[in-house]
Amino acid sequence: MIDSSPVERRHPTILDVASHAGVSKSTVSNVVRGLPGVSEATRRRVRTAIQELGYRPNVLARQLVQQRTSILGVVVGDLANPFFAEMAKSVERHAAARGYTAMFCNTEGDSQSELAGVETLLQHRVAGIVFLAFSGDPRTMRETMQHQVPAVFVSCGADWGDVVSVDDEVGGRLGTVHLIEAGHRRIAYLSIPELEDQSDRARWDGYCRALQEAGLGPPLRISWSPPADHARVDGVERPLLEVFTGKDRATGVFASNDVAAIALQEFADRVEMHVPGDISIVGFDDVPMAGLARIALTTVAQPRDTLARLGISTIADRIERKLKGPPQRTVVEVSLVARRSTAPPRPA
Repeated sequence: MIDSSPVERRHPTILDVASHAGVSKSTVSNVVRGLPGVSEATRRRVRTAIQELGYRPNVLARQLVQQRTSILGVVVGDLANPFFAEMAKSVERHAAARGYTAMFCNTEGDSQSELAGVETLLQHRVAGIVFLAFSGDPRTMRETMQHQVPAVFVSCGADWGDVVSVDDEVGGRLGTVHLIEAGHRRIAYLSIPELEDQSDRARWDGYCRALQEAGLGPPLRISWSPPADHARVDGVERPLLEVFTGKDRATGVFASNDVAAIALQEFADRVEMHVPGDISIVGFDDVPMAGLARIALTTVAQPRDTLARLGISTIADRIERKLKGPPQRTVVEVSLVARRSTAPPRPA
């Protein structure tokens, strides 16, 4: 009778490679890790043995000995938001270039999910944590600092880790000034719950400063949960359409992110308002869909790849002890990308 059960194949070990190449285990280890002190002829012999045997170093075992992994935990606010999805891709690419693997934790903007995610990352002995969003929950701070794990905040902020971000207040002012220069005099600020509070406050401050400098006001704040027909306008529940109709209507909107801006474009289509004829809209982030011909959103662009590259460079340097001392803050410039969602207002 033929035994058809699969035969378990033994994976080659470092000892097998050493025997095959006729060298010591430590010599194989030095070649694998790229350390000096091994002749080129011996190095070639070891590499040939590795290739012939199909040897793969046991990364986990080596990291357990070193008491450190090469995994970076990445805390993401909501992967349904295209800004976070694009940032996550850039972070993963730049982490790999520095020899790190990214492990993602999607919190959906919930502080309890954030804390649970950070605890899981720490259980996996991550070498550092990259926050693409942070709720501000002090429990997350205590948990991370208790484990003495380096943290970097990319496109968000906190005072207990390195920060790589844009100046949100400058961005808020830039987007609002664009509307003012187009001739708009009644401009609303639109936010949705998914935006991190700290970024929202800074962008609101920039919006208010632009109005004040132009002698315009008062500020008009809309807090909206799309696709609802009602919103909180200056703290009072009102039909959203009312903001854009009547004598004192808003003709321009600075939205705190592109998700809010594109949702407002969809609302305008639904109620038969024309963009930019009836209302001009400026977003923040410059997500890929903002450039689609049908959307053509004017927006304040965050340089995602630059943010990711500098963030990974910062956390890697902390882990590798190339960067020491108190937390550092790196500010990256924003820019305005003008498209077809803004125009001068129509005469009343």
